[in-house]
Amino acid sequence: MINKHFKSGLIICAALIILPSYTTAWAAPQAASETAQVETQGDIGDNAEAKLLPLLPYYEYTPEETDTAEDIETYRAQVAEINQHNESLSPQTDIVTLKKAGVQINMGQTHYFLDPKDSRKVLVDLWENPYNPELLGMIFARNTDAYSNDYAVAVYFESSGYVSDEDAMTIDYDDLLKNMKSQTAQESKSRKNQGYGGMTMIGWGADPKYDAAKHHLSWAQLLKFDEAETNTLNYNMRFLGRKGVLEFRYIANEEALPILEQAMPEMSSMASFQAGHRYTDFNPDTDKVAAYGIAGLVAGGAVAKKLGLLGVLILFLKKGWIVIFAALAFGRRFITGLFKSDSKEP
Repeated sequence: MINKHFKSGLIICAALIILPSYTTAWAAPQAASETAQVETQGDIGDNAEAKLLPLLPYYEYTPEETDTAEDIETYRAQVAEINQHNESLSPQTDIVTLKKAGVQINMGQTHYFLDPKDSRKVLVDLWENPYNPELLGMIFARNTDAYSNDYAVAVYFESSGYVSDEDAMTIDYDDLLKNMKSQTAQESKSRKNQGYGGMTMIGWGADPKYDAAKHHLSWAQLLKFDEAETNTLNYNMRFLGRKGVLEFRYIANEEALPILEQAMPEMSSMASFQAGHRYTDFNPDTDKVAAYGIAGLVAGGAVAKKLGLLGVLILFLKKGWIVIFAALAFGRRFITGLFKSDSKEP
């Protein structure tokens, strides 16, 4: 049964919150088309494909005895709108090539990719974020979508040039954290002056880790926004290349941290630079060098210069959006109560 307190805002609330994928919220998911809209390679084979989860879930609404005729009509229309949105997407699998970044991303058997056009439908149309022309796409786990997931990944490429990792082994992350907390406090004052809610950086959600062999960097920050009842997780992964940095910006809440940590080993090997774009292809005589190193990436890098310390995360907070984080507190209960079905999730 749909929670009556949220019936008027079902589509908006479901779009804004980051929802878990392991609930009984939907009926047996319906597989979406896997036709690639960008250059793809590889074939998982018929036998392997039969074992995979569907790409997108399919929702059903079953009325309760207490639902009025108006309720039934409203809820069914809203469910139909959600399904219509999902059916308008063209999720991509196998190996996706991002020519702008010189990168290939292997979706494997656990994730799918949305191109910039479909990603805009999610980030801008559904989640009402400002449009960013640098967005290269989004990544979701199979059988999750914009309405129900543990996390989503926005993919960008920062053409900052070659980022030196010479400082990677000497960074004092405790000292860096103190500076970041101070900068966050200053940013919070600025946000309040602009009419936004304040925020506090609590600490590391996951300690910064740099893989010198693979040139991968990951870390997470825990933040508390004034409007939110739960902490917000700002998880990041960076892949260093010759001409810049491929960015995986995770959109999730604190509860998703164990799930993200479990997914990290696989996701850290998903992206690879093509020949000529690899970190080891760097030519010091001709190539551009970024104005910051590993510490700068963790503290915000080029994004920090443009938008302040927290960069993109701030873009996901719209003035007056109390619901986006307040909703996180009841997210698991909310989605479980939206739709019911006799079917079980795979």
